[in-house]
Amino acid sequence: MRSFGCFLVAISALVLSGCGDVTGEPIEMSNACKVENDGKFFQVSGVLAQRGSVFCSNTGGRMECGFDLLEASGSQNKLRVDIEQGSGANTVDKLERGYKAEDIKIRDNAGNQVALVKDAVKLTGKLSVAPAAPGGQGVCFMQVNKIER
Repeated sequence: MRSFGCFLVAISALVLSGCGDVTGEPIEMSNACKVENDGKFFQVSGVLAQRGSVFCSNTGGRMECGFDLLEASGSQNKLRVDIEQGSGANTVDKLERGYKAEDIKIRDNAGNQVALVKDAVKLTGKLSVAPAAPGGQGVCFMQVNKIER
């Protein structure tokens, strides 16, 4: 019976550890899209920008909207990032048809609004990296779990 109690304590600890803050090792944007980083959690810094238009989908199991994380305002160095759609911390509001740039509301981990192309942020999330096939393009993006300033 004692070993069963220890088993329950161990399982509880594993479950609770999955509910805490997601942490990621800081990485330079220029090193993020390496194949060996696929499926790992990292923290990348920059400023958020819309990608021309914002496309939202739920192909990954949660409704997410795609943005670019620029190394700095005006930089050509960028990483595609997907932010969960919602109304709480670390989310972006649902965008209605015909939205304007000022309608985009992204919130950091404290629930405060982030200004596109102005506010420096640190994004933590899981990288997905697939190398380019011959004659094709590779894929690299981050599924964001936390937005910090």
